[in-house]
Amino acid sequence: MENTVLFFRIILALTFSGHGLVSLGFSPGYELHYRIFSAVNYFDFPAELALKALGVFDLSMALCCLFGIALRYSLALAIFYLLMVAGAGWVFFNHKTGLVFGFAESFRRFAWIFYALFLWIYTFRGKKYYTLLRMGIAFAFLAHGLASLGLFGLKGGHIELASQILSEDVANKMVFYSGYTDTLLGSLLLIGFFSRQAATIGALWLVVVVVLSFMIAVPDGIFRTGFLLSCVYVAVDSRCHDKGIIYYITTLFKSQK
Repeated sequence: MENTVLFFRIILALTFSGHGLVSLGFSPGYELHYRIFSAVNYFDFPAELALKALGVFDLSMALCCLFGIALRYSLALAIFYLLMVAGAGWVFFNHKTGLVFGFAESFRRFAWIFYALFLWIYTFRGKKYYTLLRMGIAFAFLAHGLASLGLFGLKGGHIELASQILSEDVANKMVFYSGYTDTLLGSLLLIGFFSRQAATIGALWLVVVVVLSFMIAVPDGIFRTGFLLSCVYVAVDSRCHDKGIIYYITTLFKSQK
């Protein structure tokens, strides 16, 4: 896997492309983007115009990642932007539920933040921290798992996906029980315990998710294809599994002695 950097640049390009096309109105997910933006629109910008601008920005970021345009600056901008999007997800959760702990809504965006950070570190220092790629996958599964269980996140989008092939009642039950498996997979990936096996199972599950996403809209499928490809990479490349969170905790305690 010597083309890791290019591979994840392509993955980020897919992510930004799918996200941008949704913001431009090419998917039913536009309504969610509209509501999230409205929750953080403290300056009363015209929401439709703002979403168009954000959609164009997303597509511009996709081109920068794909063709390596000013990567040092575009990746730094991408990380800042994705952190803002993660924060907006939390604010939307708080706005909708009145609850404070919307961790899952922020975790949803961590995968892309970790991928951009992996590329940014490589661009500046020439080093590849493969663990960041696994951590990104871990938080994505944790986000979906916790939200599906009704913990710290919203599961409406998950039910919408499952409803493409199941009745609403069965979809609700499937989403709930899949929350346990997603949370388990995310936890194993996070701590680095059977993480390669967890990534393999997760990739197989994501094939189903991507197919259902394309049934809703092409941008949704493009967006989640990036997630699928990154999970496949993590499952294949053993360098992503050499250090888990236990290693870092142990190292921290050793350094304090």
